[in-house]
Amino acid sequence: EEQVIKLFEKAGSGLRLAIYNTGNNFPGQIIDMESDYFEKSWKSCCFGGFLFGREAVRRMVPSGNGTLLFTGASASLRGRANFGAFNSAKAGLRTLAQAMAKEYGPRGIHVGHVVIDGAIAGDKIMRHLPELAKKLGEDGMIKIEGIVDGYEYLYNQSPQAWTFELDLRTYIEKW
Repeated sequence: EEQVIKLFEKAGSGLRLAIYNTGNNFPGQIIDMESDYFEKSWKSCCFGGFLFGREAVRRMVPSGNGTLLFTGASASLRGRANFGAFNSAKAGLRTLAQAMAKEYGPRGIHVGHVVIDGAIAGDKIMRHLPELAKKLGEDGMIKIEGIVDGYEYLYNQSPQAWTFELDLRTYIEKW
């Protein structure tokens, strides 16, 4: 909590954009799962989102504007076998974002949730999962530039037509 508060204190007042992006999408069957693994997933995705969101809106509310975006995943919308900890943590983050959108939208703060549905063509997958990257191919991974375009679209929206949730995926992703 202290780290998050210090981060926002360093950013100072006049905050216009804050994006929370974390994940720990590792498989594990519930029956074999240690409780600390589940708790770490929840703390990283959901509780961390709460701390981040709280500090962001504390700095945005006085000016009556700002954009707070939370990065979700397809797990935010549905459970998947062997990913119970991640599914529940991302679903919790989504409902937190929705609650914050309803609380702070009327005060001029645009709160959104972006569902990233697929592998991201970034350093993490290229370095740690090169076989998967090769299998998916260029068209099977979401390009970082496309993700940036989505976030920028939300940031630039007029308050008369705010989007709460945006899904981003490749054209070949099965959903």
